[in-house]
Amino acid sequence: MTIQKPFKVSTHLKDVIGRDLVTNEFVAIFELVKNSVDAGATQIQIEIDPDADAIRIVDDGKGMSSEDITDKWLFVAYSAKADGTEDDVDTDYRDKIRSIGGYAGSKGIGRFSCDTLGSSLELFSKSKKKPSAPIVGLYVDWEKFELDSKDEFKNILVDIDEDDAFPNLEVATSPKKTGTVIQIEGLRHHWDEANLWKLRAYLAKLIDPFGTTNSIEVVTYLVGSEEDDDELNGPIGNDIADVIREKTSRIRVSIDAGKVVTELVDRGRRIYKVAEPNPYPELERCKVSGEVYYLNRSAKATFGRRMKVSSVEFGSIFLFLNGFRIFPIGEERDDTFGLNRRKQQGTSRYLGSRDVLGRVDVKAPPKMFREASSRDAGLIEDANSRALFDAILDKMIKRLERYVVGVNWKDKADLGRDTPVGLEGDPAKARILQIVGGLARTKELEILDFDHDILNLADAKEAATEKALSDLISIAERDGNTDLLKRVEQTRARITELEKAEAEARKEANRVAAERAQSDARIVQLEKQSRYLAASQNLDAERIQLLLHQVNIYSGHVASSTTRGLSGAQEAMKMLADADQMEPDDFEDLAGALRKILRTLMDDFSYIRLENNRLQTISRFAPNIKVDLETSHIQGDIIEYLNEYFTVMLADTGRAPRVHFESKVDALECEFSPFDLAVVVDNLVDNARKAKAQEIWFIAQPSQSKGKLELRVNDDGQGFDLDRLDRDRVFEKHYTGTHNGTGLGLFHVAQVLEEMGGGIRFDPKSDTVRADFIITIPEKAK
Repeated sequence: MTIQKPFKVSTHLKDVIGRDLVTNEFVAIFELVKNSVDAGATQIQIEIDPDADAIRIVDDGKGMSSEDITDKWLFVAYSAKADGTEDDVDTDYRDKIRSIGGYAGSKGIGRFSCDTLGSSLELFSKSKKKPSAPIVGLYVDWEKFELDSKDEFKNILVDIDEDDAFPNLEVATSPKKTGTVIQIEGLRHHWDEANLWKLRAYLAKLIDPFGTTNSIEVVTYLVGSEEDDDELNGPIGNDIADVIREKTSRIRVSIDAGKVVTELVDRGRRIYKVAEPNPYPELERCKVSGEVYYLNRSAKATFGRRMKVSSVEFGSIFLFLNGFRIFPIGEERDDTFGLNRRKQQGTSRYLGSRDVLGRVDVKAPPKMFREASSRDAGLIEDANSRALFDAILDKMIKRLERYVVGVNWKDKADLGRDTPVGLEGDPAKARILQIVGGLARTKELEILDFDHDILNLADAKEAATEKALSDLISIAERDGNTDLLKRVEQTRARITELEKAEAEARKEANRVAAERAQSDARIVQLEKQSRYLAASQNLDAERIQLLLHQVNIYSGHVASSTTRGLSGAQEAMKMLADADQMEPDDFEDLAGALRKILRTLMDDFSYIRLENNRLQTISRFAPNIKVDLETSHIQGDIIEYLNEYFTVMLADTGRAPRVHFESKVDALECEFSPFDLAVVVDNLVDNARKAKAQEIWFIAQPSQSKGKLELRVNDDGQGFDLDRLDRDRVFEKHYTGTHNGTGLGLFHVAQVLEEMGGGIRFDPKSDTVRADFIITIPEKAK
């Protein structure tokens, strides 16, 4: 005879689906926030009260009646959201949430998150379905379930009561009509300002990492903190999308109604927009939309300044299902999309998780995508989730990667720009044209729009470019686009014309280069130059005598350092010559002595370099520069001197960079060294030239410090390669980021300015990759 028996459920079930399942206190709060959102709340308040050892969560949602609490909340693992009966009589709310496709929580176990947070629970709720009914109170002591695991779950009773009003709150406001207040006491974790900051950052990433949600407001309060601390006691959210949207390359993709639409924008400039059939039949019942940003150096710096955290620590590509984030996808160490594994195969060919930031939203019917019960394991793998991840990787990440690697990474200077100026040149246009041409060859893909400016090529004769032009002609002929066809043919004709003149242009360029090399040759003997200046500039004998007086001073310094350097070198050679007769123990002393001699030689070389710079500066001074050569320092109008120096000595000769000087100060009488000031200017211009700058600006303006002049210096060169150079060490002697640099240029600039009583520092308003400086010059030099 068969006997039927029911399962017995141990009280230990509470731990299995509570603290053992939701182990993270932040995830536990998020689960309760999810329930509030599912209840149609427009505002959710989280009040942390350390003195009362309590957390209170308040929402203005539809609330619960005593029947709801008995038949639903206390029904373990039952979810009215999952079986579709949640809103049988609540049409208004159902209409409200229909747009997101389902509920955030549908497993019927999120309520046990309360046990993760504290040992007891008080729940107060007023139902929208029964507005005249009193407030229902529920009281649960979780520790009763822990007394004896052999006891059955159903034998542990909880208290349900009725109340006239919601409980008193310290800072948060009680629901005005309907809603729920959850009070958790006997907290299992320590909560202070630091942990509330972590909770806010956690919820910001879970709820709205890009500041795009306006329908729900989540607010936090820390009882006992400063009330006017809006960043701690206030709404959660950020505006990072608006901050970086126009500063970098991004791709926007939507998958809906059997079609995939992709739009790629580079720093506010649309590159292309295409449409194609949806190749993922598993995704036909849902809507997918995503926006992924490539973070170049400029975007990462902007992100760090605005968010007070690095982009790497913030996360990568977040996945949202029906409005809520699927954790831990997008976290710093998560590699759901396999980006870091691909990056290891080729750092110059693939984007890693550190290079991208984005959000993917999925609106799907219940149970189409299943979130793991542990709440920190992402989506359960099945055909639907695999198709979703493939779509994100292929249609969003790889397409953005193809553009970034093929266009942005080809121009190293472009990595530090936050404007599309780098896209204006022919090489960049040709690379973009090849990307668009490649899309044109994709079967069943329709090009809805692309940047027609890429057809304004002055010269791009590569075979790949010709292939791309041919592809665009095919598109124009297929779509009957006569305007596009005409523009492509004009581009071809222009390239052909310019190819004919290429040989002549190259010949002319070689001639000009040779002339420049001759004009840049230095005059070795100053006496010969003095005679030349006397003949061509009518120098009088007294001025030549003063000129040679300064030359003798600096050349004496050079001779002295050279003699000392030669003496050191001879000593080193002698020591090395005797090395064969040394004992093994003597080699350590020999190495120390050689290091000391080498340091002395390097210091002498640095000093010789500086004095030589001063010597060359003197040699270039002419009578129309109003400088008294009798002393190294003069008392005069430094603005007038700078005007004449830039006009006469640094006049435009056709050699980059072009030097510009602007003064917001009419005049400034002070004591200064004209030679040292020229050394500073010349070194900065020379550094800009090495950085391939086309323009450099010197702007004089009053300093905030009394008695000083500010000279702001910036150029449009490549800036610093922070992967090869430590920006904080550029003023150190012999520190250089190039393989053939001496590391003396900026060191001498800093040394000379320090001797004058001034200084040089980086412009704090500029990006860290830029070589923008602020020079201060005192009215009276040391």
